[in-house]
Amino acid sequence: MVNLINCRGRRWTLILWLLILLAGTEFIVRGPLRFAHHRDFNDFISPYIQSKAWVKGIDPYSPANLARRWPREAEQPEFLEKDLANGTLVLRRGIPTAYPLTALFVLAPMTILPWPLAHAVWLAINLLAYASMGVSLALLIRLRWNEPRTYVFCAFLLALAPFHTGLGAGSIAIVVVSIAAIVCLAAERRHDILAGALLAIAISLKPQIALPFLLYFLLCRRWRLAGTAIGIVAVIAGLAVFRLTIAGAPWLESYLDDNRILFSRGSLGDFTEANPIRFGLVNLQVLLYVILHDRATANGLALTVGIIAGLWWLFLQRKHSANEQLLGLSALVVISLLPVYHRLYDASLLAFPLAWSLTELSGRIRSLGNMTFCLILPFLVPGGTLLEQMQLRGYVSAAVQGSWWWNALVMPHQVWALVILGMVLLEAMRWSANDNRMSSHDTKSGSSIQET
Repeated sequence: MVNLINCRGRRWTLILWLLILLAGTEFIVRGPLRFAHHRDFNDFISPYIQSKAWVKGIDPYSPANLARRWPREAEQPEFLEKDLANGTLVLRRGIPTAYPLTALFVLAPMTILPWPLAHAVWLAINLLAYASMGVSLALLIRLRWNEPRTYVFCAFLLALAPFHTGLGAGSIAIVVVSIAAIVCLAAERRHDILAGALLAIAISLKPQIALPFLLYFLLCRRWRLAGTAIGIVAVIAGLAVFRLTIAGAPWLESYLDDNRILFSRGSLGDFTEANPIRFGLVNLQVLLYVILHDRATANGLALTVGIIAGLWWLFLQRKHSANEQLLGLSALVVISLLPVYHRLYDASLLAFPLAWSLTELSGRIRSLGNMTFCLILPFLVPGGTLLEQMQLRGYVSAAVQGSWWWNALVMPHQVWALVILGMVLLEAMRWSANDNRMSSHDTKSGSSIQET
């Protein structure tokens, strides 16, 4: 990778432009076009309906309310009434979603629009957010438009499957990851109020993605930024709860029930064989269950690994200098993907380590930067989902499907990549901390010699 990016010949420039063209075509087809063609049912329609219910003071987590308020402009899926009648709508379809009330509050302005227009506006918001994320990360790593690594960054950002999946489904995750990148740029430029306000929106929409960024800024003692974010989230949460309280909507019981079902056996969040699309998840439980065949043990061990990795990250982060924001955040977001439920589109957080890897092409830890880049490559395709489809269509023999190496290594290969990537980034933090200590020691030694 280093030789390719450092090469400035016309042939390599043409190859890189070709990669951008191919990646851009794939991005458009698998992302925006797919969402545009799935207007009647996607990941955004449920939060849109639930937010409308919240505005009217109605329980937004009730399956019956969701079905009753399905947009007239959208054709009802065939399964809706059937699954509602037998009580499996949440279990089998994941709707109503368990987004917190804060998310419904933030999305409330969208409910003014009729569904067809809201669908189009949401697509535009996603594309604008995605473009802003790319620009923000490029500015963070100080890319110049005339250098080869800029082309590589554009090509691979366009090619990452988590973005295709997220944009194709209309997932809120893409907007949240994009806001997080803008927050990092605003924080670097000391626009703390703006960064805090944006971070509050991200936390309100999807806490499991945005909270690691709040933790990072708290540890960096960016009190103004973190305090702004916490304060705004508290206000949003208070207003969101107050609206349903004064309306007398029994939302809390429904919310807790939906969460319980969404993580029960056979649900879309289940990591056991009861979920036919479990390899579309990227959390560590998917891998551990294949090896251990025990749900409780897999959950407990994944949480333990996450805690240990988090504590090691915390120890290394204390030794980091303030100008190494991207490396610390890259390690933290990768670790955050492991212990709790995450679908493939949440791995769009890999845009952060991708950007960091391009800053280490000629640094002292360039080997770790190259390893980081290579470990992101498996996410250029929706690996787990693709392999599941190959199995269902008979492209994989029964003998292979029953082998240990297929189930323990091949099917969860993206989880393996995240585990190893987390270790590589933690090692990069250790090397970086050691370099900082040696540089500080050399500086003090030089000052002592001059004084003498």
